[in-house]
Amino acid sequence: PDQVYLWTNQTFEGDIAIEYEFKSLKENGLSVLVAQASGMQHEDFMTDYPLRKSGSMRIIWGENVRNYDWEYYREMDDIRHDTASHVLNKQPWGRQMAYQSLPHRWENHVWHRLQFIQEGQRIRGTIDGVLIFDVIDDPLNQSGPTLNSGHVAIRCMWKTKLLVRNLKIY
Repeated sequence: PDQVYLWTNQTFEGDIAIEYEFKSLKENGLSVLVAQASGMQHEDFMTDYPLRKSGSMRIIWGENVRNYDWEYYREMDDIRHDTASHVLNKQPWGRQMAYQSLPHRWENHVWHRLQFIQEGQRIRGTIDGVLIFDVIDDPLNQSGPTLNSGHVAIRCMWKTKLLVRNLKIY
């Protein structure tokens, strides 16, 4: 009951740019951006299968949905709290494409601007103009094809009290 996904009804195809602002209202929590989410055979999993009724993380890493997931707000019990850490994963293969730890945390009660940009195989992520990752998704390394279509989602896990505004997808 304390975990939620906000999924787009629309699917997007090809290069994508996602941006929005987020503000944490308290310490602790986990928030994830999910991009290019589709079924394992490139199908629309939200139309072709029964809708998920759970906010479980298993939806994006343990079921029949492939996607990129960026854990951009990570202040859980098992994660250091004196830095801002980020992970970009390619699911369901569990391939960690980027890991970054910054010397400062994102301030609470302040709006931060997140941007996720995918052009072909190149994927970049920034927060407040700070480059978090700039990676190439190589489809020849046994972790599936470069993902290029699907839904977008924002996930807030239990303990998270986070606001989101001005979502834009290009």
